[in-house]
Amino acid sequence: MQKILDELKTTPGVLGSAVYTNKHGILATNLPEIFKADIQKRVASILHRIFKLNETVKLDVNSFEIQYDEALLLIRKLCNTSSLIILCEPDAKVHLINMSVSMLATDLLELIEDCEQAPALPEKTPAKQPPADLESVLTGPLADKFSVMKRALAKHIGPVANKALKTSVKQWLEQGEPSVTRLAQLAEIMRMEIDNPASQSGFLDELKGVI
Repeated sequence: MQKILDELKTTPGVLGSAVYTNKHGILATNLPEIFKADIQKRVASILHRIFKLNETVKLDVNSFEIQYDEALLLIRKLCNTSSLIILCEPDAKVHLINMSVSMLATDLLELIEDCEQAPALPEKTPAKQPPADLESVLTGPLADKFSVMKRALAKHIGPVANKALKTSVKQWLEQGEPSVTRLAQLAEIMRMEIDNPASQSGFLDELKGVI
């Protein structure tokens, strides 16, 4: 683990780093000697606690930074019980350091015993959208298309075609959004309102210029 921290320290702008765990305190460090062991443990504990506060308010925060005039602190959550604290020069290029950390984080995790990972959140199932309102669809942009389809249907089933159209459109809307590209599907639903197979074929032939 010490070797990994020493490798991280070769990144431009990094002055040193330390790995902290709730159970064992500081596992490894190459921070400047001015930071005594007890100070490192106390500060790291406080910084790691910030992740716990974020969990309390349901925020998924895996890293944060604290800017001082003399230095920059980068704190990276390794798992629920451990963090990587990096001391940098105040004008260090954070994106370069984060790239180095991302490459080394997996190796660090493999060396930390009893590292608790956060449970995977269940995938959210998209809310099912309610079918579009029947009347607004019948009188909407597709109204002309529906009129042609109703007239074609009326040639085969008579005056009940209007009711059959509404029943078919309602069923059609339960299967998706109203659109020109789905009119062929609607025609198939309407076709089932016709008992005679020959008339069914004739109905579809009359709609070739519509669907």
